[in-house]
Amino acid sequence: MERVRERGFPVPRVYEVRDDALVLELVEGPTMAADARRRRWRLPRHMRTLAELHRRLHELDVVHLDLHPANVLLSARGPVVIDWTNAREHGDPAMDDALTWLILRVHAGRLPAWLFARHLDVRTGLADAGDVRLRDPNVTAEERDRTRSVLARAGCSL
Repeated sequence: MERVRERGFPVPRVYEVRDDALVLELVEGPTMAADARRRRWRLPRHMRTLAELHRRLHELDVVHLDLHPANVLLSARGPVVIDWTNAREHGDPAMDDALTWLILRVHAGRLPAWLFARHLDVRTGLADAGDVRLRDPNVTAEERDRTRSVLARAGCSL
């Protein structure tokens, strides 16, 4: 987080690193997902912002692997990305984009993923993204079934 923050990417400031936790700056504001549910007319702008966050992060040679509207806080200073548990340097940006699309379709309250896909190529990394989601121990059996269904409709077999 500090590496990308130092390069201008919007993340909370890290105050302390402990063995079992991080002490982070408190960022006030709703999640992008909550705002999108309350103000549906903002969905196109939110999906454009989400795509831009992906682009900016990938320019730093970092993938988040969980960058969706529930992990973006809309603060007074602009969007701030949280939940960096899965982030990696030197990952596949196409898979990161496709993973967000899958999460939008299956896990994030089914926000209109097509609005996100208008801004980025979500097909190139789709097979790898599907594999990641299907192997994730935090994904429920129902979510796995929906993921398989989404992938099949997209013409992607695993």
